[in-house]
Amino acid sequence: MATPFASMAVKWALDKLSSLMVPERIIPVAFSSSSSISQGMKDLRVLEKTMQRIHATLVDAEEHWNIHEETAKLRLKELKELAYGAQDVVEEYEYEVNRCRPEDPDRYACNGSKRKRHQVNGDHLSEVGLVPVSNELAAKARELIQRFDEMKVYYKYFSISDNDGERRTAPGIECVRPTSYFVVKESIVGRESDRKKVIEKLMFGEGSNVACHLSVLAIVGMGGLGKTTLARLVYNDQSMCQSFDVRAWVYVSDHFEPKSLMEKIAVSIEELSNELSSPKENSKELSELVDPRNKLVNKIKGKKIFLVLDDVWNERMDCWEALQDPMLAAQHCKILVTTRNLSVARLVQTMPHYTMNHLSPQESWTLFKRTVTTPENAIQGNLVDIAKKIVEKCDRLPLAIKTIGSMLRYETHESRWIDILESDLWDLDKAQSEVLPALKLSYKNMPVHLKQCFLALCLFPKGRLRDRSEVIWLWKLLDMLKDDERNDGDKSGNRYFDELVQRSFLQLFSGSCIMHDLIHDLACHLSGNEFFRLEGDKPVQIPENTRFMSIHNCDTSVQFSVTSHPLWAIIVFGVKNYSRVNNPEHFFLYCKNLRVLSLSYSNIGKALPRYISGLKLLRRLELPLDGDYLKLICNLGPTDRVDYLKELECAPNGIGNLINLHTLRDIRIRRCGCSFNLSELKNLNKLRELRIIGLGNLSHTEDANEVQLVSKKHLHLLELNFSDEKECQKEQCQQLLQQYEKVSHEQLELDFTFEGGFKKFRYQSVQQLEYVTVSHNEILERLRPHEGLINLIIEDYDCQSYPNWLGNASFSRLTVLVISARRKWVRQQRVPTLGELPALKSLKISSMYYLEHIGREFCSHAPGIKGFPSLTSLEFSYIPWWNEWTGVDYGDFPFMETLSLRTVYKLRALPLDRFPSLGTLTLDECDGIDTIPAGGTIKKLCIGGCYGLYTLPTQSSLLKLQLKDCPRLSVVSSMPELDTLEIFKCPKLTAVGFMPKLQTSKIQHCRNLITIDSMHD
Repeated sequence: MATPFASMAVKWALDKLSSLMVPERIIPVAFSSSSSISQGMKDLRVLEKTMQRIHATLVDAEEHWNIHEETAKLRLKELKELAYGAQDVVEEYEYEVNRCRPEDPDRYACNGSKRKRHQVNGDHLSEVGLVPVSNELAAKARELIQRFDEMKVYYKYFSISDNDGERRTAPGIECVRPTSYFVVKESIVGRESDRKKVIEKLMFGEGSNVACHLSVLAIVGMGGLGKTTLARLVYNDQSMCQSFDVRAWVYVSDHFEPKSLMEKIAVSIEELSNELSSPKENSKELSELVDPRNKLVNKIKGKKIFLVLDDVWNERMDCWEALQDPMLAAQHCKILVTTRNLSVARLVQTMPHYTMNHLSPQESWTLFKRTVTTPENAIQGNLVDIAKKIVEKCDRLPLAIKTIGSMLRYETHESRWIDILESDLWDLDKAQSEVLPALKLSYKNMPVHLKQCFLALCLFPKGRLRDRSEVIWLWKLLDMLKDDERNDGDKSGNRYFDELVQRSFLQLFSGSCIMHDLIHDLACHLSGNEFFRLEGDKPVQIPENTRFMSIHNCDTSVQFSVTSHPLWAIIVFGVKNYSRVNNPEHFFLYCKNLRVLSLSYSNIGKALPRYISGLKLLRRLELPLDGDYLKLICNLGPTDRVDYLKELECAPNGIGNLINLHTLRDIRIRRCGCSFNLSELKNLNKLRELRIIGLGNLSHTEDANEVQLVSKKHLHLLELNFSDEKECQKEQCQQLLQQYEKVSHEQLELDFTFEGGFKKFRYQSVQQLEYVTVSHNEILERLRPHEGLINLIIEDYDCQSYPNWLGNASFSRLTVLVISARRKWVRQQRVPTLGELPALKSLKISSMYYLEHIGREFCSHAPGIKGFPSLTSLEFSYIPWWNEWTGVDYGDFPFMETLSLRTVYKLRALPLDRFPSLGTLTLDECDGIDTIPAGGTIKKLCIGGCYGLYTLPTQSSLLKLQLKDCPRLSVVSSMPELDTLEIFKCPKLTAVGFMPKLQTSKIQHCRNLITIDSMHD
């Protein structure tokens, strides 16, 4: 049961209702006589208190209870339905508040006509700023309150109490799994190699030497993979028994209490050593050594101890340090920890952790046969194919293989084997009692927000590879990420993704991530019918309590059993597979509470324009790339119900109606007049990302004023491109002439090459026009963004002068800046003053063809100010006439780690001694550089196509060196720390110096190389 979603939903509704019912919206005295108005507000207040009780119960159930009783399950189910219903009421009220917002009554007018204001009993409450609760909405609130009151009465009088009989308690998850060190080696398959590797790491690996008093190795892997089994093999290995004076095994689970664990370790040592004291001695010991720490110290003092801590969940350093403290009494202590959480491993380990792998297909088959059969009872020929499919279904997880295998032991009826193959694993009783608890324990130990994100992954098709961005996209779509408004969820999304990887719910593989089939099944099992995947080609009835649905590779029809279905989200997964629903209008006829629609790669969007006006609660919309869909949506008039449009390549006019839009890319400005109207951006104040192309085509500075970037406080990525955008291929391009009031014939250029041309152009009108041009600086001055901007990209800019705001220290969050000029076209270029930007970390400057000198103005104009205090990466590219770099003082660039210069032919020297943190230097086509000063902090040096370089002195810190296409280079001096060397096409190279730590070298096409001093000891 997906309780996290209901608890998050009611929490969201509480916060939203609190913000909507602020004091200025409380009923004024003048309207207190209106009973219907007063009652509506009172109903919302009562609903608010009811939601608080529901939220507390749901959170408590999720975090602290393992629910077994059917009455409790039913109560939770009903509470969840009430939670979702309350959110519906709150969102409908929010819709009315936004629609009737008094500060901008015309904003929600459709097609130029004002919507009718909501009235109650004839009172025009909007005049005083009060947004009333409609009678219909108040009735919904009262119904929810009544249902909650009925629940309280029912469970008070109809719940079974202790007076009705003796309660049988079901064991908790942790009660089923306590482990011991006993092992039956004959039942273990495929872990011999793992055993040897773990022992080798423990005894001889990094961090295991005698000088390290305490050595800790963690075994990491998902539940059911065999971590405990491997630990048993290591614990009982003969060499380990002989190497230690005492050994101890403790099952930890999520109860990491240091004193209790010390007691358990001492008891384990006693049991294993068979040194139980007589009652008299034991009594004396208990009287003298009451403290568990002292008791443990007495057991291990001066001895070599090997300790296994099985199934550790603790992430608190103070608890771990408290447990380590008595271990210092031992001569040497080695600890083997098993955990599912990579964060735990990193907390405790003194050497790199050991990652458990799944069994191979052959090992899986061997384990299954060993579990199912005996020497006298082999798998019959007709069952072999079914058996192999069952093993494949277990997806190489040892616990699942052994559990299913034990169910089929001595089973000879083919029908039973087929039933097992075709059943969902969680429908099998034995799997519920053995596999489910093992995997569910990982889920139980997650915080609520992470449980929510995990359950949402069941919407992905099973077995599908997915990358980090796609997972975070899904979470964003479902509004699960709660960063501040500027980060738009990316920060928390990346953090949640990493946590799921660390907890072994996701596994990284070749740049993508995968979810084990049984982990995917676990998510589906826990989410119940609230999540549903529509696949295949058979007609489907959508479960009546489904709220989140994904569609993948289907061609079918849908049916709904209720006229008002609670579905919240429809998400289509595609790219390679197009999905078709034969009756898409049913989604919008029966599902009026839809919040999220992602309709790319399907035909569902075709039915949307007719019904979108009835979707009051819609807030996220992703449309197919077909612009016709988007134009229909935009033409409906202003709406705040769409905040996200995926893969929007070209914005149409009318997009300004989507006032909650977050991302807008590729706004194109053309001279022909057929382009985007910048005034559309005026009210899009919630944009996070914006890209404008063709700013060089603007003919009036007033057009730039219309954008009002300074008011867009949520904007964190801005790209301004000053290229001359190509004209559209229409005959209407004659509209170009209408932009120019006067142009003399000497200044007029006509292009008849494109389709349409200027067929209707009349020469005699030319002498009445004047050529109009606007400088880039004037445009950029008026495009000043909000000072909270994080990423700024300026392309095809003339770079002759810059606006006053660029480089201003008030832009305290600007982290990434890219400036690209127009190649060859503009003379007298210069760089702006950027060194005073306090947070700037990455700077790229390119294509300044006529830039010749960079001086102190680059860092700062103010005396005493140190330039670029936070910069870590600096890149210059395609600046062929740049010949001098001066004005860098000591104290500038204190943290710069990476410097790259590409196609900088004339520059002769670099102020490398002014860069104390420089670790990576890249020079490509820098012909003026003839040498690199000796010494320095550089650890990685890449030089290519530098025709002036003739010698490379000793670099004392250098670790990696790459030289390519340096025709004058003759000598490479000794590099005492170098471990990687690559040299290509250096025909005059004659000598390479001594490199004692070299590990990898590759030298090609250096025909004159004569002397290579001993590169290795």
